[in-house]
Amino acid sequence: MLEDRPILQLDQISKAFPGVKALDNVSFSVSSGEVRGLVGENGAGKSTLIKIITGAYTRDSGSMTFDDNEIVKNSPIISTAKGIYAVYQDVMVSPHLSVAENFFLGKQPKIGPFVNWRKMYRDARRFLERIGLDTDVRKTVGELSMAESEMVTIAKAIWGNPKLVIFDEPTAVLTKSETKVLFKIIKDLQNEGVAVVYISHNLEEVFEVCDTVTVLKDGALVGTYTTEELEDVEKLIPLMVGRTIEQMYYKRELEIGRELLRVDNLSGERFNDISFNVRAGEIVGLFGLIGAGRTEIARAIFGVDSLRKGMITLKGKQVKLKKPKDSLDNGVGYLPEDKRSQGIFPQQDIDFNINIINFEKVMKAGFISYRKAHAQARDYVNKLSIKISSIYQPLFELSGGNQQKVIIARWLCKNPDVLIFDEPTVGIDVGTKSEIYRLFGDITESGKGIILISSYLPELMGVSDRIYVISAGRLVAEVQKKDFSEERLLRFAMKNVVSTAKIEEAG
Repeated sequence: MLEDRPILQLDQISKAFPGVKALDNVSFSVSSGEVRGLVGENGAGKSTLIKIITGAYTRDSGSMTFDDNEIVKNSPIISTAKGIYAVYQDVMVSPHLSVAENFFLGKQPKIGPFVNWRKMYRDARRFLERIGLDTDVRKTVGELSMAESEMVTIAKAIWGNPKLVIFDEPTAVLTKSETKVLFKIIKDLQNEGVAVVYISHNLEEVFEVCDTVTVLKDGALVGTYTTEELEDVEKLIPLMVGRTIEQMYYKRELEIGRELLRVDNLSGERFNDISFNVRAGEIVGLFGLIGAGRTEIARAIFGVDSLRKGMITLKGKQVKLKKPKDSLDNGVGYLPEDKRSQGIFPQQDIDFNINIINFEKVMKAGFISYRKAHAQARDYVNKLSIKISSIYQPLFELSGGNQQKVIIARWLCKNPDVLIFDEPTVGIDVGTKSEIYRLFGDITESGKGIILISSYLPELMGVSDRIYVISAGRLVAEVQKKDFSEERLLRFAMKNVVSTAKIEEAG
């Protein structure tokens, strides 16, 4: 239930760090029962603004009022006591404690001097059931998946009877079903009069759950709009980045060259009889519903998963790719969907992450020249305009977009003939997405081929030359660029999944 009065009011907030004006006289407010989107590119000032609200940062100037009381001095403890809770992308719970213990941390129910475990587990279980979660409250958080841990973090914030909840990229690790549960939770919070601030690079989500949207750019306020007046993503993107969606998906017209990769009748885990090809200078899209088998096809081509049958041909030569090293040696690269566990070494520095598969380029007589390796890493950091303080900076300190560019730098340095990108722009701001699309252009212009797996149809249609559609593990269509449409691709994707009646209903 949306109320007229703002529960949170920030006036003329400024914050500077050495050499950077993070926020420049930004005013921001949110009312009880309102779901406010907060969007902007990386570096726009979103995180700084949120940390000022939660007390993690001290503002240089400006004022903050919460629940009709001016907050002169703030801290995470003070803001939580006032009813301000934040759910960050990085899970903020204790992994060695049970789910129930995380809820009751410091406030365990007791019988005399002893913890009342029965009551703790019962109350925690009832609460999770009420909000639609089926999680074993006796399990430690460390035993849960990343998505389950994120849902527990969300539940813990609601458990605290908040007046304002800030969600920072909450769906980055969630499945579609878990995302639906989250959106229901947000709707329930709204109905209870709780204010919500929702930050996401997935702009479709912003339109799905938010009443209003505040746009930041380069530390300054662009404006606040209702989602109704904005209508769709195409009108929001220019406010964030200063260019249209057509400019963002800029696709170079290149002459398509010889065939680089052909797969014939591939069968493996969750896919059967898959045949397609990739030629020099083109981007080939792979589209399908979640679980269709797209990632499994990519993993099999790269030699991560085994094939039951089929043939792979690279530049006219039949090859056996039984392990990733075989693929590397034959000019195939792969950026996996699960980058956190499979694509990066977060604790290692940028230098290591770029050079890990490229040390042979700087070896002499069996020894690595670290001077040349460091120069090689710096060269690719500069080529891709990766924002870092040093090549010796740990990768986990970078934004998601810059981490992704480090992985791309690794593969550009390796220089494979065919690169497979699996959901390369998930969790990345629109500005960095545009940079990655232009990198695709650089790759194809050099005579390479790209296989792009993406669940986001505007992206796939914006940059692909052809799209193959996978449905329930089978290739059901090859669609040329002139025939691209979301309706056509979705109909093909549902072909082996639902009945004809359901397809007609979805159309």
